[in-house]
Amino acid sequence: MIIHIAAAGETVYSIARRYGTDPARLAEDNEVPASGALAVGQTLVIRLAQEVHAVASGETLTSIAALYGVTVRQLWQNNWSLGGKSELRAGQDLVIADAGEKLGTAVANGYAYPFIDRDLLLAQTPYLSCLTPFTYGITAEGDLLALEDDALLAAARTHGTKPVMHLSTYTEDDRFDSERARLVLTDYSVQDTLIEEIRLTLNRKGFAGLDVDFEYLPSELAEPYAAFLGRCQRLLSASGYFVWAALAPKTSADQPGLLYEGHDYAKIGAAVDAVLLMTYEWERLAHRSESPAIQRLFIFIQRCCSPF
Repeated sequence: MIIHIAAAGETVYSIARRYGTDPARLAEDNEVPASGALAVGQTLVIRLAQEVHAVASGETLTSIAALYGVTVRQLWQNNWSLGGKSELRAGQDLVIADAGEKLGTAVANGYAYPFIDRDLLLAQTPYLSCLTPFTYGITAEGDLLALEDDALLAAARTHGTKPVMHLSTYTEDDRFDSERARLVLTDYSVQDTLIEEIRLTLNRKGFAGLDVDFEYLPSELAEPYAAFLGRCQRLLSASGYFVWAALAPKTSADQPGLLYEGHDYAKIGAAVDAVLLMTYEWERLAHRSESPAIQRLFIFIQRCCSPF
């Protein structure tokens, strides 16, 4: 894959000729007009195909995948224009494999609301390792607040993406509630009931694991929260499920603020299988941090996220 920045006078056709690729596929991959007109500075992804198949009448993604010994998921990933759907037309070109060696593998998790646009959901799901519907909350009694996520789970199953259950202190009022967290973290009978409800939901809906996201925790709940995560991991791992924790970005263990004080990185890291760092504040935190190591970490994240 090559990243090309359009210069003055360049078109889809001239760029395709430069790289020896098909202009129609270049336009489809980048969702640019069929006219070939581009804006100066526009970024294009150049994918060089190693093998291309021309769809014949009556062929399906399943039959083409079997013909070449690949998966339907791979065909979706290699052909962005399919949008994660199965409709084909005679004469359509499908990329079976890209040229060049892969740099490696990565795990990508995506969060989605139940009301996500269906076309967007189908287009993105083939590229995700995991799909996490947002969110299973907690009722005032400490029970699990249900989520209408059937459509999301169906898309995940169709596209070979692992579904992950998301648990938070979200309430019926669509907000994080510190008191819901306190109820679960300090009342062990409530905690036992909630964990059992989680286990039953994981099994009934076919989730691969649990992602726990308790935000706005006061400092006195830091230790109970880590202990709760540890209990979840021990009890759920026995049934084959993993447990993640989503953590607010911190630059020091004693960082003040309700968003940070209830997350003890060391204890949580020891309690769960993996953590997700919510780095939405990474740039501001990097500038504020006096630690060279933290600054280097955020520079590394910036370089990884950069398209150039």
